[in-house]
Amino acid sequence: MISAPACLVRIGRRAVPVLVGAVAALLSIPAVAQNPSFGQNAPLGLPPAQNATAPREAPPPAPPPQAAPAPTAATSAGKRRSFDFSVPDFGSAPLRLDVARVEVVQAYAPPQQMPNVEHRMIVSPLATMDDWARRHIEAAAPGRDDSAAVFVIEDASVVTEKLRTRKGLIESLIREDSDKFTLRLAVTLQVRDRLGATVGSTSAEASAWRTVPESMKDSDRSAVWHELLIAAMDNLVPVFEANARAYLARFLK
Repeated sequence: MISAPACLVRIGRRAVPVLVGAVAALLSIPAVAQNPSFGQNAPLGLPPAQNATAPREAPPPAPPPQAAPAPTAATSAGKRRSFDFSVPDFGSAPLRLDVARVEVVQAYAPPQQMPNVEHRMIVSPLATMDDWARRHIEAAAPGRDDSAAVFVIEDASVVTEKLRTRKGLIESLIREDSDKFTLRLAVTLQVRDRLGATVGSTSAEASAWRTVPESMKDSDRSAVWHELLIAAMDNLVPVFEANARAYLARFLK
């Protein structure tokens, strides 16, 4: 049986946490009253969600604006697309012939009127063939006699052909090509002795074509014509070189 003093001691010790808990509960009542979000299904043990309008971390400063590049010729005039009108170096090593000189003859004369349009091209097919021949055909015996290799440009034309167009009311709304451009190249290489007699010859020709709509701009047509020139040269040169090595082999050095 427990004595009275011992009971009083135990009761006193148990009363301390009860009184402390009651005081803490009384002190927490004002804090709960000032927090309206209390009891709104907030997750236990986690900090409250931030307000959507609360300021977040400041973003890094934006880089200073850079000056816009100066407009080029390709973009200043109506933002036209740029196009490379250069001509690649077709073919392999120059053909060296056992002659004293090389002569280039422009036998083709552009008519300067429709249906031909080569005179309107930025890069002339005739001038392109002339330049190529002077760089890719060489005389291996300069000054020996009057023998010659004569490169003749027989054709360097671009001809326009009108295509049949739709005439119906509904069919007229359908976009279709109305013009056809055909570029043709034809050349002959002659080997002449010192008396001017032809002792060997070979030839080659190539063509390329494309259809375009009637509404195409002139700048785009110029690009199409140049693409035809590159395609025709790309077809002509390998054939010409192969024929020269086959039919003029005895004159090659």
